[in-house]
Amino acid sequence: MIHILPGPIINFTVGLKGTYILFIRITSEIVLEIRRKEIKLKPGYYFYVGSAFGAGGLSSRLHRHMRKTKKNHWHIDQITISKFSEIEGIGISRENKNECQIASKFASMDEFQQIRGVGNSDCKSCPSHFFLLK
Repeated sequence: MIHILPGPIINFTVGLKGTYILFIRITSEIVLEIRRKEIKLKPGYYFYVGSAFGAGGLSSRLHRHMRKTKKNHWHIDQITISKFSEIEGIGISRENKNECQIASKFASMDEFQQIRGVGNSDCKSCPSHFFLLK
């Protein structure tokens, strides 16, 4: 089951682990640099699928994503620190790690375009965990 959280109301996830989806609005072009390659993100609505099964779980990871000031560690950080991006909602799944299954569902739908090579650096089977709503 996926629960939709409006904005930063994520305190009830303390102590929980799971998979999450960030609903991100980009208002002006953002240029990412991934593996010495530029990827341009045009304005629109994007969806990022991630998971938080380590220390801190969902609460820690989601609060981190909401901060504009942080060290760039993941691809998604380049997006979430931009003044042209806003996390407008969060979906969570407290089930087993199903990040790739959810990403595959997005990839299979005509309404979404995969942004290849973004958000999947620790995944060997998925071409992306980041999607543009067409």
